[in-house]
Amino acid sequence: MLAKLYRNIVPEKTRKVIYKAFLGSLLMLIRDFEGTMRWYWCKLYYSIISPKNEKEQAYKAWGIAGNSPYPYIWKKEYDLQHYEINIDTTNNLPYVVHNGKKLYFKRDMVASAESTYRGLLIEQDKRSAHRYVSSYEELKGKTLLDIGAAEANFTLDTIEYIDHAYLFECDEAWIEALEATFAPWKDKITIVRKYVSDVDNEDNITLDSFIQDQGMDINNLFLKMDIEGYERKALDGAVYILGHGEHISGSVCIYHLHDDKEVIGAKLKNLNLKTRIQPGYLYFEKEMRLAIMQFWR
Repeated sequence: MLAKLYRNIVPEKTRKVIYKAFLGSLLMLIRDFEGTMRWYWCKLYYSIISPKNEKEQAYKAWGIAGNSPYPYIWKKEYDLQHYEINIDTTNNLPYVVHNGKKLYFKRDMVASAESTYRGLLIEQDKRSAHRYVSSYEELKGKTLLDIGAAEANFTLDTIEYIDHAYLFECDEAWIEALEATFAPWKDKITIVRKYVSDVDNEDNITLDSFIQDQGMDINNLFLKMDIEGYERKALDGAVYILGHGEHISGSVCIYHLHDDKEVIGAKLKNLNLKTRIQPGYLYFEKEMRLAIMQFWR
């Protein structure tokens, strides 16, 4: 009731000024008291004690940069920027102009689109632990399997390099946004409404089965996996293509489960794939975790 009254009485521009000045920090303290206290303690501790290793350096940077998943002092370059969110009058979807291209969001994300977009930019900055590739040139001439597409900013960034992209996404609200984003490249995009897993049924599909059903060449694939802790199952369902693709490569998230680094690393190495971990950390589940494992043959 009070929140609704506040929004009705106070103009949006004024609310944004108030939020940036102090309300945002106050709400964060109320909503996540334990996490905020941990951040304050870390900020204080590393203002006195020098970090002994890279992980402790990440905690120190987190204390300086602010309580978020991104322990990077440089992220303030993005925090200071305003990103205009537009509404497409033909479909009423919010979008941002991203490197000269329209990147659409779900229609219920008007209020959150700017902060979401800021997070995407931070994640794919070359200094970020969540960066999928060193250079988009790595995808030149490849078929991209974007597993856990969401808004598919990675596919949009690489659209001019790849031969084709398969976007695996089951959320109909995201599919609507994807269709709007990739309307100019319809011939290069296929949306797959199934979860990628280690079984084949009505809702799930293995990559091995999918590639076989499509009659695709397995020798020039790039797999991007960001599926909230289901990466292991997706890899288990891709044993054939990972084991036999001559020029297969990809990036997989290794921070959703606490032992992802060890488990996923072992799976990839057992398939004779080379691996490297993107430098840096994300703050996730109350600790610093490595974020992306890249692999190739």
